[in-house]
Amino acid sequence: MLTEILRLMRKARVTARGAVLLGETSTIDGHEQGRTIRVVTHIHSDHVLDLRRSIRECGMVVATPITHEMLRVLGYRIPPFKSVPVEYGNTLNIDGEKLTLLRSNHIPGTAQVLVETAEGDRLLYTSDFKLPGTPIVRDADVVVVDATYGYTEWMRPWQEEVEGLLVDIVKDALALGPVGIFGYHGKLQEVMLILRSYGIDAPFIAPRRVYQLTMVLKKHGYAIGDILLHGTREAREAMRDGWYIYFAHMRAKNHAPCKTKLILSGWEFREPFRRIGAGEWLVAFSDHADFRQLVNYIDEARPKLVIVDGYRGGRAAVEFAKYVRRRLGIPAITSPAPSL
Repeated sequence: MLTEILRLMRKARVTARGAVLLGETSTIDGHEQGRTIRVVTHIHSDHVLDLRRSIRECGMVVATPITHEMLRVLGYRIPPFKSVPVEYGNTLNIDGEKLTLLRSNHIPGTAQVLVETAEGDRLLYTSDFKLPGTPIVRDADVVVVDATYGYTEWMRPWQEEVEGLLVDIVKDALALGPVGIFGYHGKLQEVMLILRSYGIDAPFIAPRRVYQLTMVLKKHGYAIGDILLHGTREAREAMRDGWYIYFAHMRAKNHAPCKTKLILSGWEFREPFRRIGAGEWLVAFSDHADFRQLVNYIDEARPKLVIVDGYRGGRAAVEFAKYVRRRLGIPAITSPAPSL
């Protein structure tokens, strides 16, 4: 058993610069010199590490079609001959290895990455995810897992109910005037989809970058409804009516034209929402698995080896690896290894 674990540890790891290496050819969410394939699981900043270098040096850049288009909006210029959009479930055969992108419930376009080596090893990187909505891969030999919330106390018992609570808050706030919602790219669009699915039909207004990213999703069939670009005649008319929802990046929350402000945070564990100022609320809305969901994924997947992403998880990754070894009985390490 130990010999097998040591062999698998040579097949998958996370580098000190955050690149997830699976097999011999792929580098994921970071750059590694000499690797021919760069995979981008989604657009968040800690997953596009050194992407411009990968664009110069790698033979192809792989991502879902939505992620490729969002990357263009964010200013990444990938030459057409290097840009390889891959739909969920489709497989690339590269130098004797198979690479497949699988759905992840995180932000639109996010993918898990499965690499099957020439020797038959199945190596999975979950990327960022939450449950339910993320397929659990049960036949992988190695799972490299995100553990942003790897401490046992980082749990939100209400996580599955927070969507309905958010909708109720928005409905009540709209009765008082314009509502502003502030968060990170991708999470904002996720909230747009939730509000529309619950029947909220107030116009959405957004500054240019949020608007452009949202239009990518509309192009791909997401039911977002009316969204107006801030500064246009249509947006000014909607704002005069005073019945609209304004979506902007977290950095813009102090300058947005709204009566009620909702701040989306993944680091609130005490309450699903709480008042933090006059007309300002913190909403515990996360697009990451909390501790319970991390355990659920690994317990159902039951791989031969768990590698916890220590670059993004820090000390929480170390603690989660300990929990997996002690409580689930599955070999688990942190990669890169923590500094002493």
